[in-house]
Amino acid sequence: MKSFTKLILPLIFFLFSATVLSQNFHAGPKAGLDFTQLDGDGYGGYHKVGLNLGAFVYRTISQNQRWDLQFEIEYIQKGSRKTPDYKTGDLDDYKLTLNYIQIPLIARYNMRHVSLESGFSIGTLLSSKEIFNETEGGNPFKSMEFSIIFGINYHFNPKLWINGRYTVSLARVREPFNGEIPVYDPNDLWDCRKPGQYNNVLVFSLYYAFGGEHKL
Repeated sequence: MKSFTKLILPLIFFLFSATVLSQNFHAGPKAGLDFTQLDGDGYGGYHKVGLNLGAFVYRTISQNQRWDLQFEIEYIQKGSRKTPDYKTGDLDDYKLTLNYIQIPLIARYNMRHVSLESGFSIGTLLSSKEIFNETEGGNPFKSMEFSIIFGINYHFNPKLWINGRYTVSLARVREPFNGEIPVYDPNDLWDCRKPGQYNNVLVFSLYYAFGGEHKL
């Protein structure tokens, strides 16, 4: 109940405040699903499904209507999931749920019905639950997360659009314990992240803007 209160009160205040701003600002709710994995846990694939609920406000920042700057506050469920594979005799059952309040800041470039976006976010961990073979436990996760964001939007009209977004942690959400956690092949030179665990998330959301008025 405490976590729910932490979520809903900021969202109500945020949405109310945004809608009473000047006509240059547009705000509304967002809702969607995310598919997540945890880089460094030894399990591959976006098998953990979670919720993404929140609110946003944006403003057009260029005279040609091409560029928007968008601020969001959202509740998002991340983590990892591995189910038993009885055909191969792999009976391990693993489930990790990480609940965050996340604040993304997005720059968006508009092209008629399609727009591209990029930005970053700061998140605070509300709670975590890790279960391996019906036993709950695990080492603690960091209370803060820093992520980079890339996405694409399709606008049905000025008020309604769908969003596909990829976000990945820039800093470790959990540091190595009981020895180092291998995140990637050390010969893979493109990735310079330190050993540890990182959230890796695909998000699909529906947005509705009160007073949205793209003119492209």
